[in-house]
Amino acid sequence: MGFLVSFDIVMNLTNTANQLKGKISDIMTEKADLTEVISNIQSEISDISNNDSPAVKKLKARKAELENLDNKLDQETQKYQTKLQSVNTELQSAQQMLQQDTQRSFTFNVS
Repeated sequence: MGFLVSFDIVMNLTNTANQLKGKISDIMTEKADLTEVISNIQSEISDISNNDSPAVKKLKARKAELENLDNKLDQETQKYQTKLQSVNTELQSAQQMLQQDTQRSFTFNVS
């Protein structure tokens, strides 16, 4: 492979890895916010003395919805982390090719 092709591949893979890291970071921020909301709902449920009231049932239902969303975010995070591992492996290989292509392209034989 030529130097420029290897360089382009490394740049594209680096960009893809950064995008995946950004998505993972966004999800983690969303999960932190979601955890806080779930905690607040649990506090509200605990503050209500009648556990059979319609308000408690509504809060429990909302909490269950948010916990399901939290689980989906966990799955999405895992999916992106798996993709990131794959991209990082490919990136390491491409960086090795780039290093080899650089050595070949810029090594001069003096005879």
